[in-house]
Formats: sequence, structure tokens, C-alpha cells
Amino acid sequence: MDPKTQWREAVLEKRRTLDPQFVQEASHKVADHLFGLEEFNLAWRIGLYSAFKNEVATDSIFQKSHGLRKEIYYPAVDTKKEKARLYRVNALQELQPGFAGILEPSKTKNPLSDLNYLNVMILPGVVFDKKGNRIGLGQGYYDRLLESFNGKKIALPYEFQVVDALPTEEKDQRVDIIVTEERIIRII
Repeated sequence: MDPKTQWREAVLEKRRTLDPQFVQEASHKVADHLFGLEEFNLAWRIGLYSAFKNEVATDSIFQKSHGLRKEIYYPAVDTKKEKARLYRVNALQELQPGFAGILEPSKTKNPLSDLNYLNVMILPGVVFDKKGNRIGLGQGYYDRLLESFNGKKIALPYEFQVVDALPTEEKDQRVDIIVTEERIIRII
């Protein structure tokens, strides 16, 4: 098994077994740290994800952003084209089960034509390192999506998902800021 797969499987196993109370409390702390970031507060157009299988929850981030009149966009995966596109969402009820059961917007709307319209992209992931490297679920949808993105990329893992160093490949997209329940890591 290659090193990235080993990291992915080990951290996913730990995340699968998280206590729901921990997920709720840690997600609340992560969101509070995010809300304090200048990058979040100055952003008017945000890419966000739907939490899946014990990822850091994002519903409160949507609610706060919506209340501040920010535009929020969620990805929807097109498996035939092997890519994700973003769609504006005005209410969480617009999200429905899509790729792998992850909640996503309907693809009947017009997708965002230029990802750089967004100021910030808030990302999930399985494991991150202190240099901003990220290992996701392995399909590469976010890596392909972010290839041309020039805005700030903010990751929301739990503290146990941050390690000193990860194996990387040229196609892997790094994040600029990592926000956990314990700290904020700015990548230099």
C-alpha cells in the first residue's frame, strides 16, 4: 500500500469512530476560529463543503455566512466528466444526496463559470501537514478544481488530522490556512 493510502486509511478509521459529542463541540470551536479570520470576514463569496462521515460540520458556517449576506457556493460532482463544479446555494434545504451520498446542490442551476469569482474556498480533507499539503478521499476532485484558483484556501480538520509531513505529488493542491479546534496554522 502506498504511503498516501496508508495515511488516508489510518486517519479515516480514527475519524469514523469519533464520538458525536466531540464532533459537535470541535466543529463549534473550528467555526469560531474561522469566524475570527480576516480572510473570512473580508470574503463576500465563499466556497463551502457539506460535511460527510464525521468531517468538521459546516452548517453553522453556512448560517453565519448567509446572515452576513455572503454568497455561498457548494460543489457538485459530475462523475462522467470527473470534475466538480460549484453552484450558489441560498438555503441548506437546496442540498440533496449526490456523489457518494454527500449533500450537494442541484446541477439544474448554472454552475459558477469562474472559480476566481470566489474570495475563499473552505475545504475538507482527510489529513494535512504543516506545509499545507492535503490528502483527500483519493478521487482528486478538489485538486482538479483548485488548479486555477487564486483565492485563499482554508482547510477545516480536527487537530488529530494535522501531521508534520505528508508524501505529495505535483498535482496535489496545498491550502493556505488550516483551522482546527485548537489552533490556526498559516502556511508561509
